Amino acid sequence: MTSALQPPPWEQKHEQLQLQKDILLTLMEEIRSALVQRLQQDDQALLARLSPDPLEPLVTGYGLLPAIQENDPLIAVQPRQTFYSLKWVEDRLNDELAKAEKQNGQLAGSAVLDSEALVSEFEQSLEQLRSLEEHLVYHQQWQNAVIQYPEYFAKKNKLVVLVRELDTAMRNEDSPQRVSALRRQLVQNVAPFRTTSGIALVNIEGGGKRLPITICTDIEDPDFLQAFQSSVQDAFSNSLAARARQFSVNLEWHLIRADTLYPNGPPDHGAAIDLDTHLSLFAGCRLVLTTGGSSTKARVGTYIVLGSDPLSRRTLAHEFGHLLGFEDAYVRGYDGDPGDPYGVVLVEWSGLTDNLMGNPEGGQVSNEMIENLITAYSVPTVR
Repeated sequence: MTSALQPPPWEQKHEQLQLQKDILLTLMEEIRSALVQRLQQDDQALLARLSPDPLEPLVTGYGLLPAIQENDPLIAVQPRQTFYSLKWVEDRLNDELAKAEKQNGQLAGSAVLDSEALVSEFEQSLEQLRSLEEHLVYHQQWQNAVIQYPEYFAKKNKLVVLVRELDTAMRNEDSPQRVSALRRQLVQNVAPFRTTSGIALVNIEGGGKRLPITICTDIEDPDFLQAFQSSVQDAFSNSLAARARQFSVNLEWHLIRADTLYPNGPPDHGAAIDLDTHLSLFAGCRLVLTTGGSSTKARVGTYIVLGSDPLSRRTLAHEFGHLLGFEDAYVRGYDGDPGDPYGVVLVEWSGLTDNLMGNPEGGQVSNEMIENLITAYSVPTVR
């Protein structure tokens, strides 16, 4: 049994992997510097592919905003299972460390080398490094959650069993009736809609319906807020489902400056903050958008906390959907035991529905989602 003073085995492993990641980052910076020095005289085109700034670890903290990326094409999906394991992270780190040490040795030598191949290999390794950094953040968040909320994850693990049953039925080409019944049962249990208090639909003369939403935020970047608004507009108001019902979302901001939240001075840019304490400062706000998360997360009908990892416009709209009352239409559970040396293997099933909440990267707002909003928030008001 782990003592009160000793972290659980998975956390010790996580700390060890963080140290390995930092070693890899140092090696990658040495490689970048050597490549820059080599290419300054020889190949300006290749040099332009390397960042002029030293490599830094991915950072999270207060005031850091994610870059907003354009959407991928809309794509239909099937149920898909993804595993996240600290053992996998360890294996990938060991592979990348070996590659980095080899490349460093090549650059330190006097042999004639293929600069194009070296830069391409560096780009691939840097992408893998950033992926591993994100995995470590992900594991820290969800391994802790598994331990803190055992009843919640026990329910999710029951849904994992149901999804696997659906997947097996589809692979075995069971009857369409059975597959449809399993899918319906799954969706009803995975993503129940929960009404958010304080939201009311406004009926417009001529049959239109508008949903006014006000979100409190301490984000003072107008470009980011405008991009968020347009992402919501594109996903919700401009969807085929919304246009068919003359439905639109009218998102407005209630800006609360950081120095108002923190009269004695706000946290430094990029500082780690206690999110519960921070969110409690938005007194009287039903819905909140803020920063400071290790990764982006939302609580239905309450808040969105942004991490610093890039997000697509459609993913921003997906997070906004949580404020309206929509749950994630995918399942996150786990295999294994939290007390194992590597903790649990996190299991995610995505593609259970083709809408925005089940497929944030490639889904869209569905007829069912619009009908849920109209039914939940209808009031006898005309403006």
